[in-house]
Amino acid sequence: MPVLKVVLFLAGCALLVLAAANLSNLGEWSDRWGVIPVFLVFFLVMSIAGRWFWAGADAILGALMWGKDK
Repeated sequence: MPVLKVVLFLAGCALLVLAAANLSNLGEWSDRWGVIPVFLVFFLVMSIAGRWFWAGADAILGALMWGKDK
């Protein structure tokens, strides 16, 4: 299993946890910088984190269950 996939998985997990921990701050950030910029940045961060998480999860599950090494 490529080390990069594991690193992306861990980075995706960390970003998802950080995003979840800061959900309560979205209202304050929206008041400060505006609703649309906060929504767009939050959406972008969640999209990247989700992509990294699933790329790593797919590689890990593939290696564990089917012995694939991509």
